[in-house]
Amino acid sequence: MSASIGTRPFNDRSKQELRPIQLRPPKTAQETSPRDGTVADEDEGLFCRVCRTRITTPEEGVLINGRHLHAFFNPAGIVFEIRCFRSAPGAVGHGPMSTEFTWFSGYSWQIVLCAVCQTHLGWRFVGTTASHEFYGLIASRLLEG
Repeated sequence: MSASIGTRPFNDRSKQELRPIQLRPPKTAQETSPRDGTVADEDEGLFCRVCRTRITTPEEGVLINGRHLHAFFNPAGIVFEIRCFRSAPGAVGHGPMSTEFTWFSGYSWQIVLCAVCQTHLGWRFVGTTASHEFYGLIASRLLEG
């Protein structure tokens, strides 16, 4: 069984082509900046591929279900490779929360867009029984800087 990305089949060979992402070790409390979207180094971060707005930083990367990088398909069969982050100050929620076809059991989701150009960047996931949340951002829509 395979799904497709446009006209490109997504199968076992395609899964092997997914590139691993290098995570930096998390910073200690003394090294992190306030969670208000500010970052000490303006050239460091992950940016919207369309408008170059900073969305988050590699240090915000988190492991969800033991992995930072996941590949999922939606009900239409479109495959998304997502990276997980604890925060994404450059992304804004759009639309209602939903539990339909959630990729992470126990989480509801909401679409997130670039705060500047409104490009669909991924989803915000919020625990339905706990106050835990994270962002699943589409890897191909981010640019590393």
